[in-house]
Amino acid sequence: MLAVAIGLVTVGVPPLLLPRDHDPAPTALPTTSPPAAPPTVSPSSQSPPVSPAASPTASPAAPPCGTGGSARPSCTVYGAAVGTGWTVQSVGVKVVTNGVVPGTDQVALRVEPKEKTAAVALVAAGPVTATRLTLRVYGGRVHGTVLRVTVSATTQPSGVPPVVLTAPVDVWTPFELDLRELAPGRPVRRIDLVVATDMLPNAYRFFVDDLQLR
Repeated sequence: MLAVAIGLVTVGVPPLLLPRDHDPAPTALPTTSPPAAPPTVSPSSQSPPVSPAASPTASPAAPPCGTGGSARPSCTVYGAAVGTGWTVQSVGVKVVTNGVVPGTDQVALRVEPKEKTAAVALVAAGPVTATRLTLRVYGGRVHGTVLRVTVSATTQPSGVPPVVLTAPVDVWTPFELDLRELAPGRPVRRIDLVVATDMLPNAYRFFVDDLQLR
């Protein structure tokens, strides 16, 4: 009887006491898959480059003035000679384009005022772009020279206020003008040098050289 009872007890062991390798499989919890790596794009599958016609680009900046065999007026407006693409116009003055500076063998633009309305203009064959204008003036004897300088985008004088330059007697004086202030946003076609005879009545001959656009 005791053996039978033990056998019954053994048979009646609840399933919870069975070994763990017989446990029912646990319910799998949802997991987040790692993000997929971005696909590798081969050169052949890439989008074709946009052609310049479909996406216009800015044109290269125009040179400030001509160089070498360029058809544009040269950067040198005057330097021992009138620059390529430039001409000299004058009113009330005598102009010598190869005048010799006193006491030297240097050649420069000699200007001899003859009337109260004395002016020299250098006119380009076409407009050029520049930001600076440099020149040297050899002042007239006795009183020096006073000039009113203006820059125009056309072949006619501009109506903008001039810059006044004063050159002492018989010495070279360098000047540099900022065209962004003198002629903001405009190309250069004409440069006027007007003798300020009202400021300096006794205007004598003077010289101009190294007139450059930069």
